[in-house]
Amino acid sequence: MYVDVHTHLTHEQFATDWQLVVQRAEAAGLKAIVVNGLDPDSNRLILQMAEQYDVIKPALGIYPVDAVCHLLPADFKLTVARFDVDAEIDFIDAAAAAGKIAAVGECGLDGYWLDARTYAAQERVFGRLIDVAMRHDLPLIIHTRKLEQRAADILKERRVTKVNFHCFGGRTRLAQECAETHGWYFSIPANATVNEAFRKMLKTLPPERILTETDAPYLPPRKGERNEPSAVVGTIEILAALRSWTVAKATEQVWSNYSDLFGAKWT
Repeated sequence: MYVDVHTHLTHEQFATDWQLVVQRAEAAGLKAIVVNGLDPDSNRLILQMAEQYDVIKPALGIYPVDAVCHLLPADFKLTVARFDVDAEIDFIDAAAAAGKIAAVGECGLDGYWLDARTYAAQERVFGRLIDVAMRHDLPLIIHTRKLEQRAADILKERRVTKVNFHCFGGRTRLAQECAETHGWYFSIPANATVNEAFRKMLKTLPPERILTETDAPYLPPRKGERNEPSAVVGTIEILAALRSWTVAKATEQVWSNYSDLFGAKWT
């Protein structure tokens, strides 16, 4: 019973074959694919996908770059649509109230694409999405690129308990502290095949705080390929090898972790 807690099947790279990707994942043994939203279009498409496949567990969110769409210059490096951010948070809140979503995410803070002039606005949106998650007792799936410590500080100040850091790029020591002290989870991408920091996290984090993800179509196990949810099987094999476990034990541990964080409804 494998799980991918962070993927983007709404990405244009999956536009023509996402159903086949889901079917391959199911054939590989995945029982949960948490598809994460970034903006109004992806959030609504995810809800439609979940109506077609029980294995898809919807997570609705606002990517930090999209959260400050109204502040971005015309020549910004990424293509970002403008939308009413607060209205979209209200939409996510309503979906949570209706029991339609498994998590709030992805959301958080970004210091890679964005500079300090946007940080206050990013934190405002992040704070509102934290409110949604806490009000409905849902996990938060967190993006923290280059702002890992600040995101952790906000979560600590707010006493948030249901947290998964996706693709954590900060210091391993900080991840260890967050997992051990606050009980927060960390999902490890499929490129742990080549990324030593992710392998270290698989080996040293408390085993009950480890999850698997793909961030598909990004971060594939082999450079140059399109990633997809079935790749979590390889990450489980790495986890087993690093811990001197059987693959069955590693699979059971990660599924148990997913069940603990997301709850019985989504398992």
